[in-house]
Amino acid sequence: MLHFPSKSAIADFNVPDEVDSCLELARSTQALVATGDRLIAARAAVDLVKAYDRVLENTRLVPLSLQEQQRVRDRLTPVAELLRKYRLR
Repeated sequence: MLHFPSKSAIADFNVPDEVDSCLELARSTQALVATGDRLIAARAAVDLVKAYDRVLENTRLVPLSLQEQQRVRDRLTPVAELLRKYRLR
């Protein structure tokens, strides 16, 4: 079944804040991986995937120009690279 976000969820979406939040989650996930606690790091990585997917989906749903969407994806490049490194994307 497809899930479509409600209009209020889209209205509450703040692109710069969500991107910053996703980048911060990526940094904290890297730190957790470095500690060696695999279970906690794995849970953080799952949360990171969800946050990344949510940001990408919402940037397609809010009225952003293609150039603005590309800027968001460019800012999320470190997250995408980290997910590829962990083989999550």
